[in-house]
Amino acid sequence: MKKQSGKSGDIPMLFILWLITFTMLFASMSRASGAPVFEVEAICRTAIASIMGRDPKMMQVTLTTGDVLLLTYVRPIDNFVWNYRCRIEGNRVLWASEPGRWRDDPKDEKVFFEVIDGGKQLRIIEDHGDGSSTNQLFDRDTIL
Repeated sequence: MKKQSGKSGDIPMLFILWLITFTMLFASMSRASGAPVFEVEAICRTAIASIMGRDPKMMQVTLTTGDVLLLTYVRPIDNFVWNYRCRIEGNRVLWASEPGRWRDDPKDEKVFFEVIDGGKQLRIIEDHGDGSSTNQLFDRDTIL
């Protein structure tokens, strides 16, 4: 039996194939898919630096245990060493002084990150317990 092209049954099949292709292409462009635009280390360094009012390049990741990163900051004026712990949960940054408690109590500020402009910038948002919020925008070259 000879198949004819252009039959009305071919149009829905082509539409379905087009729809699947478009959906896959659109999903691949989503921020949530694929590898992160910023590494976890860069997000944690930037978040802790933002919270502490420091330069992200001064924060160093010294150890990673599972999903927890240990970060160190050496204060230039007296060489005092500050240590922090950090982990990422979704778009939230959880942190603690070392030694110290995790800042995950409902009364603690909540720290979030947002990738801006396809990875050209990283925004750190701090929602404070009093309802106010602050955010800082970091260009990629000031982080890496």
